[in-house]
Amino acid sequence: MIQKLRTVTLTNGNIKDLATDCEQLNIRGAVALHQEIRLKKISAHGHSSFHSPVTAQILNSSGSCRLKDYCDINEITSAGSFKLNNGKVIKLNSSGKLTIEHSLEAESVDVIGIVKAAKINAKSFALKLSGESEIKELRADDIRIGKDNISIFPLLKKKLNCNCLKGKIVHLSYTHAEIVDGDVVNVGKNCRIKILYYTESYSIAPNSKVQKIIRREKE
Repeated sequence: MIQKLRTVTLTNGNIKDLATDCEQLNIRGAVALHQEIRLKKISAHGHSSFHSPVTAQILNSSGSCRLKDYCDINEITSAGSFKLNNGKVIKLNSSGKLTIEHSLEAESVDVIGIVKAAKINAKSFALKLSGESEIKELRADDIRIGKDNISIFPLLKKKLNCNCLKGKIVHLSYTHAEIVDGDVVNVGKNCRIKILYYTESYSIAPNSKVQKIIRREKE
């Protein structure tokens, strides 16, 4: 017999006294939580905001969700607008708009849509662009950036602007970057890069421009 989680459903208001024995929180409307949250599962549909630290195994969001403090969550799935300040996540899947105000540590980040981020550090990072995105600093072992071909906004500029992008295996297209640094770097179409560092190999598509290429010795 599967034991059901102790569940609370909220539909409206500013919440400061969520029951301590609650294991699953359902949000169906506009809800702001003003206390530290430790749960197994959060399911948010509508407009939700968390003003204190959040610890959870699973967070599913459709609509608009904002984590204003630190978060430690195993798995986040977002369809809509998702904004986090600072935190650690094992797996993050976003379709829509993802905003990282300070920094995110993750195992895997998979995005279809738009990203606005200060700093992302992950093992694997994949982005299918549906509009103009910006990441100041991106570090991941495996980086794959391309264009979402099934966009509902076909006329939007689909590109990533990035100050520093560093990985082991790097596949880029539609990317404008100051610095790209990788072991194996594949610069696909529509890229503009100032400095490309590599240790093993690189390739550059005919319609992309790289100003300077520097080979590093492997450490």
